[in-house]
Amino acid sequence: MQSPVAKISKKYVNFVMFRKTFSGICTKFVQISICDMVLHIFNPEHDIALAYNRNHLTMPHAAQELRMNLGWIPAIWANDGDAILVDDIEYAIKASSHFKGPKADCVFVGWGDLSEMSRQIDAIVPWGWDVTISTALAEAGIEKRVLPDADKLNAMRNLSNRKHTTYVLETLRSGVESNTCGESAYVESAQTIFSLIEKGRQYVLKAPWSSSGRGVRFVQGVITPTIEGWVRRIVRQQGGIMLEPYYPKIWDFGMEFTACDDGTIVYNGLSLFHTQNNAYVGNILASEDEKMVMLEKYIHRDILDEMVNRICSLFPTIINHNYVGPFGVDMMVVPREDEKGFLLHPCVEVNLRRTMGHVALNLNSSGMDTKRMMSIVHRVNYLLKISELENNYVKIL
Repeated sequence: MQSPVAKISKKYVNFVMFRKTFSGICTKFVQISICDMVLHIFNPEHDIALAYNRNHLTMPHAAQELRMNLGWIPAIWANDGDAILVDDIEYAIKASSHFKGPKADCVFVGWGDLSEMSRQIDAIVPWGWDVTISTALAEAGIEKRVLPDADKLNAMRNLSNRKHTTYVLETLRSGVESNTCGESAYVESAQTIFSLIEKGRQYVLKAPWSSSGRGVRFVQGVITPTIEGWVRRIVRQQGGIMLEPYYPKIWDFGMEFTACDDGTIVYNGLSLFHTQNNAYVGNILASEDEKMVMLEKYIHRDILDEMVNRICSLFPTIINHNYVGPFGVDMMVVPREDEKGFLLHPCVEVNLRRTMGHVALNLNSSGMDTKRMMSIVHRVNYLLKISELENNYVKIL
């Protein structure tokens, strides 16, 4: 299966490696012909790793479980013959076989296989690059030639800092302020944050780096002792905090892109997703036309098209060849204060990594004649589910 997000050329030579198959849970040698081998990694703890920025980091149990349970998920965007690094090969084979959506014919490999494979690996494609995953790969035997150096890792981490949202938001809104909304400020002093918060107004405070929901606090115009302690800790550890007004959103969505190695930005498509308590719940799977029709009920197509063009023009300068790969810009629909129409918030945040929106786009590329929902559910283990929408009822596939 050819990923629509990234084109990878393949040349073939013989390479012998171990592969476990689920036919009687046996281990056998498999002769496969691969050159320019691409190794994919699902490291959903990436945002946490960015926040701590350490070579070695013990992740929360939930992050470890998500990585273990969904380690096979790169098969959705990989190409036939690619390799996927997983924590447990037998589990990955079982879990991937239960998912009935489209996926590539990939080889699952373990950490212990990397040293032997290192010379055959031409590219590594993680969910996101950070010093923690890079260190783990190097210590497992991966050659430096396919790993980002310290300067590149620092540059990618800096680009992932939420402080850049302020400039992106101002640029995207310039000239279309009457159809858009959004303000943000990066504040480096805890005392300044406390002085800017007005009594009776609602605010959102965001750590510069954090995983979904973990680094966000809502303030109802009053600084409680808990909020004060959190603000002081984040400023001390990360250097500042994002201060934003609270917007009563009615819909989350995003635009997904790919930063190419020649410095250009390619638009991949819309991501219509749902969140609960600021955490990801699921994505709508539908054609681009269907998603645009859904959004046009709130935001005119011309404004959405303009945002695509502005992001494709703006981000080559921002990224400046320091990142190659998928990224997403989260947005939201907000009702006007007079309740006569809606506004576009064009940059809630930028995710300089693969997103669940990209996963949904890969599933969309298989061609579907009905709208569906892709979601991550926890039923003993984390599972990726596709739910078919039929007459307002959800049928689990």
